[in-house]
Amino acid sequence: MTTTLVLVVDDEPAMLKVSEMTLLGAGYEVITYDDPLEALEELRDGLRPDVVVSDVSMPSMNGFEFYASVREIAELRGVPFLFLTALEDRASMRKGMTLGADDYLTKPVQREELLAAVEVRLRRVAELRKPLTGVVAVHGFGHPMVLKGGERLDWDSLKALELLFYLLEHRSGVTTFEVAEALWPGKSESKASSSFHTTLYRLRKVMGGDLVESANRRYYLHDRFSIEYDVEAYRRLATKARESGSLRDYQKAARLYAGHFLVGFDSPWIDSIRLNLQATHLTLLEAAAETARIDNDLAHATMLYQLMTEHEPYSEVAWEGLASTWEARGERQRAQEARERFERLMDEG
Repeated sequence: MTTTLVLVVDDEPAMLKVSEMTLLGAGYEVITYDDPLEALEELRDGLRPDVVVSDVSMPSMNGFEFYASVREIAELRGVPFLFLTALEDRASMRKGMTLGADDYLTKPVQREELLAAVEVRLRRVAELRKPLTGVVAVHGFGHPMVLKGGERLDWDSLKALELLFYLLEHRSGVTTFEVAEALWPGKSESKASSSFHTTLYRLRKVMGGDLVESANRRYYLHDRFSIEYDVEAYRRLATKARESGSLRDYQKAARLYAGHFLVGFDSPWIDSIRLNLQATHLTLLEAAAETARIDNDLAHATMLYQLMTEHEPYSEVAWEGLASTWEARGERQRAQEARERFERLMDEG
């Protein structure tokens, strides 16, 4: 199922909890606030719910004022808005509907009544759920890039782009907490949750609403969409090369490594994957070079050892492999230069 986010604002803790549990039980994602001013701050900062449910009688800002402020945010003018209040007089109801609210529910609200109201109003949200079409190619080596139908996509939010790669690297699904810990370490739980849902909205806006699905409180890239991800392809080819021992397979894998993982991004989770891929590639190049030496293909062995020195300048194995290969080719001067270059690097380091 595609996740729908409901924002609930109510200064009564008991009612807030009842609304939250009712909506969560129906499969919705829910963010709650007991202060409309705090909710408004998050909305202005980019939080994008699919439905808003708000109490009317609140001390810091009443529901009608909150509604008017929300409608000042251009991207939220079409989001369904439901008033929830203990007031049962017709004057309050007329005022809420005159302002443009989508529904007006009186407390205590029955579970079925709240769910039915939310479900009916979600028809407006369908406009955001545009299906992903065309061939999507995602490049994670070097500076990240996403191509859709052969055209490069523009990103107004680098966090949305990072979220796409986080989901690609965690195909088994992730929780809101796991994403928040990875992309916004150190933020409070409520702030991180708001950041996640805002970023998810922006990702869907660029890629299509149905790209990400949710089940059992975990988020996934929907498996009906085919995404050509170069890092996944590299891992498959690297595994195949290790199993076959074929120089040709090693070279196919090596060609995909067009730079370190997500250049320009520095989140801890990215650093971890980057280091892992760097180590994998160094091992791959070494195995390929040794295979070329065994096959007496010294030209390819030289090239592969040279790639090793560029990939990891402080690898003694790479520089000594390059030097010994030059010697095997009768190029003693170049062998000596390679050893001297490594010594200078170590002295400089």
